[in-house]
Amino acid sequence: MNRIRFHELASKELLDGRDYYDDLVYRLGEKFLIEVEKCLNIIKTNPLAYPVIKQNVRKAVVIKFPFSILYRVNDDVIYVLAVMHQKRKPKYWVERI
Repeated sequence: MNRIRFHELASKELLDGRDYYDDLVYRLGEKFLIEVEKCLNIIKTNPLAYPVIKQNVRKAVVIKFPFSILYRVNDDVIYVLAVMHQKRKPKYWVERI
């Protein structure tokens, strides 16, 4: 079974996204987290399913929200490098590789 570990800044991005959506609409942040969790479960089940975009970093698109999960697979660990908004600074996460 694959374990998922988050880069410290990716965890912050996830929580910031939740807070942003909660500020927009009551409990929308919870729906955001549910969609991210669904995406993470797919990644966990089949980590090589998503395309490589740079140096073994893969990109999974979160359904219903404009976010992507950028991650690497090393042995049985999935490292989430970023929970990235798709319309903002597309290459900011590269230094986390």
